[in-house]
Amino acid sequence: MHLKKKMVVFVFVFAMIAAACGGSTATTTTAAPGGGGDTTTTAPPATTTTTSGPTTTVAPPAEEIKMDLGVTDTEIRIGLLADLTGPFAGLTVDIVDAQVAYWEDVVNANGGIAGRMVVPVIEDTAYDVVQHGEKYTKIVDQVVAFSNSTGSPHTASILEKLKEDNILAIPLSWYSGWADPSYDGGLTFEQGTNYCLEAMNVVQWLAEKHEAETGNKPTIAIVTRAGDYGQDAAAGAKYAAAELGLDVVYDGEGTIVRGQDKTPIISAILGANPDWVWITAAPSETGEIMGGAVSQGFTGQWTGSVPSYDFRMLDSALAPALQGFYWQTAYNVTWGTDVPGMQQISEVLTARYPDRRPSDAFVIGWNEAVSMEQILRTAAANGDLTRQGVIDAANSIDTIAFNGTGPDFNYKGEPNDYVVREIYILKPNAERYAAAGGADQKLSDGLGTTGSDLVEGPFTGSLAANFNFTGACWTEAAGNTIGNG
Repeated sequence: MHLKKKMVVFVFVFAMIAAACGGSTATTTTAAPGGGGDTTTTAPPATTTTTSGPTTTVAPPAEEIKMDLGVTDTEIRIGLLADLTGPFAGLTVDIVDAQVAYWEDVVNANGGIAGRMVVPVIEDTAYDVVQHGEKYTKIVDQVVAFSNSTGSPHTASILEKLKEDNILAIPLSWYSGWADPSYDGGLTFEQGTNYCLEAMNVVQWLAEKHEAETGNKPTIAIVTRAGDYGQDAAAGAKYAAAELGLDVVYDGEGTIVRGQDKTPIISAILGANPDWVWITAAPSETGEIMGGAVSQGFTGQWTGSVPSYDFRMLDSALAPALQGFYWQTAYNVTWGTDVPGMQQISEVLTARYPDRRPSDAFVIGWNEAVSMEQILRTAAANGDLTRQGVIDAANSIDTIAFNGTGPDFNYKGEPNDYVVREIYILKPNAERYAAAGGADQKLSDGLGTTGSDLVEGPFTGSLAANFNFTGACWTEAAGNTIGNG
């Protein structure tokens, strides 16, 4: 059958994926503007000496605390520039809501930080670079730091402003440049393994798996978005392919463009007929490309960067193909994993959002807040909640611990010393997901599942483990900086 006729099958699949991954809406909250220059306040007696995560101890706040923008005697305001209505909203809404629950029900409910309530200032950027900059300008004078900045190109677009304003940000992005102080000025504090090292890990893992099963090295196709997200991942995938002697039969680096027709990409994959496809995209784009190829009879395997997949895709007609052909990756454990930190996450979120469904993205947002809480408590213990004091605190912490929900890390020393290198490899299980209630699951009904079976992890392949990380794997100015592509 001609491709255009066969695509009729896919259109239905894609429509369901887009609906499944679109997410809910979240309210934009803006706090009142903060004060101006440095002031000093006397802190109340400490009521606790530990962060809310039970494994990390932080000294009590100093008796006198310096502060400037975003901090008053009663509040600490932090900004979130989040995609609440764009292509990653299905993930980001849950990430933001997990942060809100953490600040209100864990931190503020127990006296806040240095006697101050933490106030999230949330703005929807719709995953648009222009809006991201506008929303940054709108709230930057109101906050002491940003605990979420969604998107690699979006965070990169405000990087010079972050430097001018001397303000810390936690990117909701795993671009390898965030770990390089020469690139970000030591102001962006990444969470988890970057796209480049993730790709090295997964390509090595799948190559070894394929060769063990077939006796042959796999052929691969690489299909990604342009820019810091997709091309950073492509750099890692190509590095691994070159090191392992794999044939890249289709190089689609940078070919995925938001809103553009994906038919040429689908045709190229079909023509190359690889054993494996590596994809770095939005979940709806993954569904569109994978759905189009599968509807043409393509039976190769698929994997890709973490944000390329959303468990809500299991609500679509693509669910059987995902279970059969897709291998999921993760930077944190998935919802319901039996680790010490999951009990508090599930209890707090169930109490706040009883009618919401389980979500792996809750874990990401929770861990962002855990990181920011420890940074702020350290700054308070140092007697300095100014912007510079918060930055200094982040760079001084020995360990940020997540009680098993993700890899512990720090920002001290050289990038090669502290960059995170491990990932989790999972398999979508549409049958188990459906048996648990699928989209009808509610947190109040029990722990539930997002339908991901752990295959291996934490996993670090030899390529990622031994890679000498000295800076971003891809930059807009230099392209692929690791020499393979």
